[in-house]
Amino acid sequence: MEGSPRRIRRTPEEARRLILDAAREAIARSGPEGLRLHEIAAAAGVSHPLILHHFGNRAGLVRVLTREAVAELSDKLVAAMREPDHSPEAQLDRVFDAFRNGLGQLLAWLATVDPDGDLGGSTMIQREFAERLHARRLAAAPPGATIAREDSQFVIHLIAIAALGDAIYGAQFRRSAGLPEGPETDKRFRAWLAALIRAHLAPSQAGSIGRI
Repeated sequence: MEGSPRRIRRTPEEARRLILDAAREAIARSGPEGLRLHEIAAAAGVSHPLILHHFGNRAGLVRVLTREAVAELSDKLVAAMREPDHSPEAQLDRVFDAFRNGLGQLLAWLATVDPDGDLGGSTMIQREFAERLHARRLAAAPPGATIAREDSQFVIHLIAIAALGDAIYGAQFRRSAGLPEGPETDKRFRAWLAALIRAHLAPSQAGSIGRI
C-alpha cells in the first residue's frame, strides 16, 4: 500500500544489539526507571513482542545488560594488568579509568534493579588481582615474614570500592568535602591513594602493587 512504512529486515543478532544499546542509553539517561520495554522498543525500532522473544521479560533484559557490563569491566581490568607500566600510580589510574564513562553507574544501577544478578565476572577479576598482589608480596618479603592473604584482598577491595565510588559520586563528594573540582584534584587524589597503599605495605614490598 502506498505510504505504508517499509519493514526493515534485521538478523536476530542485529535486533538484540539494537535492543541492548537502546536499553543502555535509556539507563544512562534516566537511571533504572528508564527501563521501560515499550519505550526501549520504540527507541530500537522494534516491536515490544520482539524484546520478549529475545529476553523473556524485563528481568531477562537486565541480566544480559549486567553480563555485558561485567564483561566490559573485566576486559578493561585485564588490559590494565597487562600494561607495561607497573607503577602504583599508573595501575590505579587504569583501574579508576575502567569504571569511568558511565560503566560504574551502569553496574550500580543494574545492581539496584537486579540485586541477585550475575556479577561473578567482576568478582573473579578482583580475585585475580588479589592473588597476583599477594604472590608478589610473598616473593618480596624477608625470610620468616608472615603476610596475611586477607590483607592483600583488603587492599584490592579498597581500590575497587574507591574506583567505583569515585566514578559514581566523586565530583559530588569532593565538593561536599570542600575540594576543588577538576582533573588536577582527581589526579592528586589518585596519587594520595597510591602513597597510602605504599605506606601500608612493608618497604620491601612497596612496589608489589605496581606489578599486579
